Amino acid sequence: MIEIDSGSSQGKPSARERLVEAGRLPLSQWPARYPGYPAMGYLCSYVPLELIHAAGFTPVRVRGHHSLALRHADAQLQSFTCALCRSSLDQALGGELNFLVGTVFAHTCDTMQALADLWRMNSPPSYFVDTVMLPTHLRTPAARPYLIAELRRFRERLSTLAGRPVTDRDLRASIALYDETRQLIAALQGRRNRLSAPDWFAILDAAQTMPREVYNPLLRRLLADLEEAPVRGAGPRLWLVGAVLDEPRLLDLIQELGAQVVGDDLCSASRLFQGQVGDSDDPLAALADYVLKRTPCPAKFDPDHTPGNSVLDQVRQSPAQGVVWVLEKFCEPHAFDYALARPVLDRAGVPYLLLEMEQTPSLEALRTRLQAFLEML
Repeated sequence: MIEIDSGSSQGKPSARERLVEAGRLPLSQWPARYPGYPAMGYLCSYVPLELIHAAGFTPVRVRGHHSLALRHADAQLQSFTCALCRSSLDQALGGELNFLVGTVFAHTCDTMQALADLWRMNSPPSYFVDTVMLPTHLRTPAARPYLIAELRRFRERLSTLAGRPVTDRDLRASIALYDETRQLIAALQGRRNRLSAPDWFAILDAAQTMPREVYNPLLRRLLADLEEAPVRGAGPRLWLVGAVLDEPRLLDLIQELGAQVVGDDLCSASRLFQGQVGDSDDPLAALADYVLKRTPCPAKFDPDHTPGNSVLDQVRQSPAQGVVWVLEKFCEPHAFDYALARPVLDRAGVPYLLLEMEQTPSLEALRTRLQAFLEML
């Protein structure tokens, strides 16, 4: 299929090519690609990126790698912890993340909390490490004032690191920039069928590593380029669900087997870019409200959220024919969500497949299971 690549005819990479390349760039190459942007690492979508940006740092999401053997992490974390935490720590211990001025965690699961402690223990005293302690029950009367106080504490720590106050004006400007990204990705969702699955997820990965000042103009160019792009060919239509998708070879496999990914509910993809924070006289409170109202992580409790109904509603509003649950092995919170969702999907007659991802997954085993599922569809 011919891709429309604005700029390629002049020998320059198109917006799509630049974004896809950035999404697949190893983090060790980040400082050479973006000089002049001090980078702050983060591992969870609950980390308030706007506050980090308002303090003058570029948030860079640290992601796992499934294709490389671990070199250092096994001495620090048990083998029954998830590949995301083990491979992220492995990169830090191996020196690939030395360009970061610090790393910010959000308290979700016990393994992530242990990882934050290990990160701090293995970092020099000058390295910035913080954990944003979000409420576990998102609908108690105390959740909102508690979270506002926690964000205020985090802003004060960032101000100390930056050597200047992080003002409400700074925060409003950063919120506007990140809201623009969310608006652009919402528009891109409407043209998702003009991109391959590997390219789509690489473009969203780029948003989590590139400076947004660079990313947003490229995304606007891509939207313009896709206006006249043809819709990709037909094939079984899948909806992906899970936490993080750090195995791009799975997307290549889906494409190779002739299937399409028409939507997702992944915290490293579409779920990360839902909604808007908006302009407010109190930007810290607006940021807290945004965090509390977003689709909750399985490590959080929201009595108004039912995992199975949430997935079913999204699938029914899409052209998806089946659901593929991408589960990090040993990720208990997302495993609980899967267990709760299964009977809902069964009663609705929605086909689904569980793919459990290990540190070095067997691609042939994934191929066999996917191929059988697609033939059933």
